[in-house]
Amino acid sequence: MSRCALGFRWTTLGLMLVAVWVLPTASAAPPDHASWQLTFEDEFNGEAIDGDVWSSQASIRGGGRLEGRWPENNVIEDGILHQITRHETPPRGGKDWSTAHIWTTSFRQQYGYFECRMRYGRYLNNAFWLFRPPSRANPAPNFEIDINEGHTPREVAMCLHFFVEYARETGSGPDRVMYSRGKRWHAPVDLDRDYHLYAVEWDAEEIVWYTDGKPVRRLQNPNCHAPVDIRLSTVIQQRALERDAGDLNTMDGVRMSVDWVRVYRKVRDLREPTGLPELEACPVPRPELRSSQVSLTGQRAAVHEQGFENCTGGALPIGWEIGDGRPKTIAAPQAMGAGQGRVLALQPGDYAFLLFEQPVTDRLDVRFDYSSPKGKEGLLFVTVGQFDKTNPELRKSSYYTGDIGPYIHWRNHFIHYYTEVAKWQPFARGTAGERASTRFTLDIGKRVFDYYSGNDGGVFRSGGLFRGTQKAAHGIGFRHRGKSGVVYVDNVRIERIGE
Repeated sequence: MSRCALGFRWTTLGLMLVAVWVLPTASAAPPDHASWQLTFEDEFNGEAIDGDVWSSQASIRGGGRLEGRWPENNVIEDGILHQITRHETPPRGGKDWSTAHIWTTSFRQQYGYFECRMRYGRYLNNAFWLFRPPSRANPAPNFEIDINEGHTPREVAMCLHFFVEYARETGSGPDRVMYSRGKRWHAPVDLDRDYHLYAVEWDAEEIVWYTDGKPVRRLQNPNCHAPVDIRLSTVIQQRALERDAGDLNTMDGVRMSVDWVRVYRKVRDLREPTGLPELEACPVPRPELRSSQVSLTGQRAAVHEQGFENCTGGALPIGWEIGDGRPKTIAAPQAMGAGQGRVLALQPGDYAFLLFEQPVTDRLDVRFDYSSPKGKEGLLFVTVGQFDKTNPELRKSSYYTGDIGPYIHWRNHFIHYYTEVAKWQPFARGTAGERASTRFTLDIGKRVFDYYSGNDGGVFRSGGLFRGTQKAAHGIGFRHRGKSGVVYVDNVRIERIGE
């Protein structure tokens, strides 16, 4: 039976303390540091799930996944909801396997205490979660609180996924980026042998995860301030099966079993909570905005220009050298506009540098086109100091040792600079996965830089500080600092700005 509680149900019951892990009773309660009102409850006492409360997925899953998810996989027996894994013969919707996924359609709530009592199914992703999906009906903020995506035998997986919207550099936005903060906790018992309690306490400031009444994780709330629906779902964990040399055919009939789901709204605090884990910070990533620091006025002189057009057989152009790995030139790939000549290609760990004919001690204007892997670590741009290029070790390390200048890195969705004091500091959104133009102006005397974007490099965005105490720039370097994908560089143009 499911219900939304319209009247007040006041509780000041004790927190279930689990000093010794035993089977929790069905009469669980929210933490006793507050009074609570019961707002939703489903004990699954009917013959089927309540269609006025829950909706079920009725489709296959994409992305090469094993299964579809169908309403018939939700079965109620003796007051227990079973989400049953089935081997479909013949295949259903082109899939040999099926699982289940349901969510509340008549109930949503912002903040509160959300709890269920369930038993894992082996080799399943056993999920109890809260969701506000991005859609026209659900404007920002959008987020997902995974109360538990547990895996047998003992893993409790707690995660927050949240979306942040940023204005696009083209002005046509917003650009939505998802961030995730996950953590795993291992119970002292096998979680598929009996029922256990999984819960989250969520308010405007924090999110606290509980297992069997024990607080096991505490995270700052970055932007999760909107009503959510409640979800229960399963997925076959094929990689875990393969890891343990398990037989996929044994998954037929495996189920996640749910005794009940309950939701409470906090009425008032009674005392400060005790026994909580240390609070994990979760700030919303925002780029540091600076005013322009580098003057563009003065006498200009060309230092270098390279489009890589005349390179053959993968060789680097004259003056460019290999610092590490196997950087090479290739025909422009799709990410850089196929058919548009040749580009410098960097695999993870590859590093190429160019040394100037004369060191520069005043200002530099550096422009280049690039493509960096989307949502990952990728391109690193530096100005290098003086070093002995005949020394193989110094060649490899010249991008971060010696008299270096700015240390600018495309990391995930932002461009960062690095200092020894502040470490990584995002200063601008970074275009990724496609060709983009960028421009950096450097004042070596002041050890600062400005960043511009746009096809002509004419739109000022922000700036930052040097990593090193560079007194003279002896060259530039490009490195792929990530672990996957390819970085591409093209149309490098460098000018010196004098007095």
